[in-house]
Amino acid sequence: MVWRVYLGAGAAVISLYLLVPAGPVRDVIYLAVGLSCVIAICAGTRLHRTASPGPWYLFAAGQMAWVMGDAIYSWNLDVRHVTPFPSAADVAYLIAYPLLAAGVGTLIRARSPRMDLPGTIDSAIVLVGIGLVSWAWIAQPLVSASASGVSTLARSVAVAYPVGDVLLLALLVKLVTAPGTTSTVFRMLVGAVALQVVADTAFAAPSQGWDYPSALDLLWLGSYVLWGALALHPQMAGLSRRPDLHSGRFTGRRMTALGAAAVLSPATFLIGMALGRPVDAWTAVGGALVLTSLVLARMACAVDEIRVTAGQRDWLQDEIFFRAAHDPLTGLFTRAYMLHLVEETLRRGQVAGTATGLVLVDLDRFTALTDVWGPAIGDDILRETARRIVGAVGPHHAVGRLGDDQFIVLIEAPEAQEQTTFVAGELLTALRSPYEPDGYLIDVAARIGLSVNADMGVNASVLLREAQIANRRVKASPTASFEVFDNHLRREVMQRVEMEAALRRAIFHGGLELVYQPVVAVGTGAVNGYEALLRWNGSNGVVRMPAEFIPIAEKSDLICDIGRWVLTETTRQFAAWKAADPHRFSHRTIAVNISGRHLADQRIVEDVSAALVASGLPAHHLIIEVTETVLVDVPIAVIRLGALRALGVTISLDDFGTGYTSIGQLRTLPVDTVKIDRSFLFSIEPGSSELIALITAAAHARGMLVVAEGVERPDQLNVLKDLDCDSAQGYLFAGPLSSDAVGDGDELAFLPRLDVVREG
Repeated sequence: MVWRVYLGAGAAVISLYLLVPAGPVRDVIYLAVGLSCVIAICAGTRLHRTASPGPWYLFAAGQMAWVMGDAIYSWNLDVRHVTPFPSAADVAYLIAYPLLAAGVGTLIRARSPRMDLPGTIDSAIVLVGIGLVSWAWIAQPLVSASASGVSTLARSVAVAYPVGDVLLLALLVKLVTAPGTTSTVFRMLVGAVALQVVADTAFAAPSQGWDYPSALDLLWLGSYVLWGALALHPQMAGLSRRPDLHSGRFTGRRMTALGAAAVLSPATFLIGMALGRPVDAWTAVGGALVLTSLVLARMACAVDEIRVTAGQRDWLQDEIFFRAAHDPLTGLFTRAYMLHLVEETLRRGQVAGTATGLVLVDLDRFTALTDVWGPAIGDDILRETARRIVGAVGPHHAVGRLGDDQFIVLIEAPEAQEQTTFVAGELLTALRSPYEPDGYLIDVAARIGLSVNADMGVNASVLLREAQIANRRVKASPTASFEVFDNHLRREVMQRVEMEAALRRAIFHGGLELVYQPVVAVGTGAVNGYEALLRWNGSNGVVRMPAEFIPIAEKSDLICDIGRWVLTETTRQFAAWKAADPHRFSHRTIAVNISGRHLADQRIVEDVSAALVASGLPAHHLIIEVTETVLVDVPIAVIRLGALRALGVTISLDDFGTGYTSIGQLRTLPVDTVKIDRSFLFSIEPGSSELIALITAAAHARGMLVVAEGVERPDQLNVLKDLDCDSAQGYLFAGPLSSDAVGDGDELAFLPRLDVVREG
């Protein structure tokens, strides 16, 4: 980098300067270093395109004035062999001080356009402290030299040097004690000015004891080189950039500088007494008074800063709390804060004996609404819903948004049951009116679930869960608008929880059993395969049918666990039958029902494949049955069925005709078999037989097989024969059989059983 090259070259030239004896050559080297400093400052200003070039041109002018002073001084010393004082060299030197001070002041102005009272007081403290030392040890002895015949002009010029140094140093302290001034260029700037001030102070001291110019010239030359290097540094433009932090705040460097400056007055007095050079008492007292006044003023500024900082902290805390406690879209309380309020209300209720109620409002089919109208309209509806709820319940009840399209109202009253019911009615009235976002007229139905703490042991989470259960009950009802989570519903939930726990134990501890109903060919009566049907053997000896526990399992992941168990057990059992009697089971199949939740699980293909691999059963023996409604409820169903079909298993569409699938959709579905629901066989409506014929013909046209369920009478079988249906199952042939009965071949006889009509 350029500045590194310049710094290295400067160090080399200074080393050369020390090797050259005093004379014109040495003076030329000295002046060359000074001129290179001026050129480097101008070049760095143009190279880095600083936004505020003014301070740098002032620095260049100040250094140029100093170089001119050096040239005049060298001419007098080496050519004329005189050292007049004062001389034209002193004029040039003294012009440099205000130019350099103006440059530092301009930098300060650029970095802090506003009046910085604390920073100004800090600079004044430094100015007074260092000025006191300079007066006591340099200026005062010079002023007192009148007895030795020194002219007034000479004394004035001599005093002007330390005054200029003190002014320059004070401005530098104000610049570098602010935050954001820890870069390399700031350190180089401090070093350049410090070398110059130290050299000037030593030169002006009446009793300096070292050999000039060997020592002081090194300091001045080092100052030149540092000025030029910092101007060429890429970070030089940052000197005039305004910092993000307020410059008047206390920092470690600022405290160190102020502390040192504040003790200069007593330290100067004590050191003078110790060295036998007592300082003028009025000077010490005056300096101490001024410093004390400035320190007190600085303390007042610090107190004001603390007050402002405390106010900002309080405002920030309030702002953070508000944002954490309020929903940004509706302005209502958030879920977390509402739960906190519910907990507080429940605690107060324990002491006061009051009840706590929750009113949970859910907008019906809101997701479908946003899909049609867009999220912006959805946000407008949510904001309007929040406004209506707040208007309906008044200022005495807390209202929050749980998320998405759910809102909650907190009721605290001695008669919370009646109050929540009343509030629910008011909300239904307020939300019944159509919404009109952006001129559109949109009807949005609301469903409300209510819960009231039945005992003092309930917490906020339980109370909210009860309101959500009541809300789901409303959604399941075609007519209800709100539901209260009462004791009846609480008992129902507890029974469902207990049954779910018992079912979980049954899955993993052998409480489930499979039975198998034969599927026979309509034309020949030969057994084509079996459908695996699930039974739950309860601990009390009661056998539970699937209709009793499958709906409960489908509300959790238990249904997937059941599906995996059925797949594993069915394939294992069929493989065992096939191994025992390969001829009889070579062309038969086994059908397994898969729930929509299990089909939606990404592991379904892996589950089926694992069951086939574990049992060693060829895939073409396995039929996966899904109901028609699954195709509507599970968006990814068709993809999953295609993946299962790729394994080699057969796909059967169960209960066809009871859902939303049309006959025309059969050509697009990855299905091999269609099972006609039993309701068509028992229907007395006109056209039922024709509809069965239509389904059969459409399926055959697509290369699918047709199976009729629930055949219980010979006349039903005759209808299926006339319609060319492929297979049938039902109690006319056989009911569900145990695995031992199937293995023994009890299903081989074609035995109509008209005397037994049971639900399979």
